[in-house]
Amino acid sequence: MARTKTAVSLDTKRRIADAALEQFHLKGYNGTSVQDLMSAVGAPKGTFYNHFASKEALAVDALRRYGDGFGLAALADAGSGTPRERIDRHLAGLMASGLTVAAEKGCLMANLAGEVPAHSATVASAIGDFLLLWTATLAGAIDEAKAAGELTSDIPSGDLAEFIVNAWEGGAVKSKATSSNESVRTFERMVALLLR
Repeated sequence: MARTKTAVSLDTKRRIADAALEQFHLKGYNGTSVQDLMSAVGAPKGTFYNHFASKEALAVDALRRYGDGFGLAALADAGSGTPRERIDRHLAGLMASGLTVAAEKGCLMANLAGEVPAHSATVASAIGDFLLLWTATLAGAIDEAKAAGELTSDIPSGDLAEFIVNAWEGGAVKSKATSSNESVRTFERMVALLLR
């Protein structure tokens, strides 16, 4: 008979996942050990494997949770505003998080993309899949905005979306490297010029 997870067990899993998201973002994949995570949540190291098959599986979970914060479902939801309103809300959310986090931590996707892919095809795939989904979702919203007459850019929507995603990720890397939000502000100014 399969064991059911207790409330305490589920809370421990959540605390491990929360600690991993914070530590991977701050210290990177290689700079974060399972022991560090378990010390942060106040549980024995062996408890980790009751909840996650590996550190790699935990990194994929952290990337998924981090990606959820990008609001792609709202960007794609035609019922939550005009295409332009959805794009503007999406970009405003990026800016809000970027201005508070980028100079200190960068973007978790970009951080791990620069650190892990050579060692983990699974983590590399999770990062790549998210970036492709983000690009496709943004391109879809841009297409809708063009069709509605809200954007007049002649740049193909897929190219424009890919440029925006790439500019965001690169700007986050530069923000972290320079401890400055200036690249995030440049991103905001340039995207405003592109999305007319």
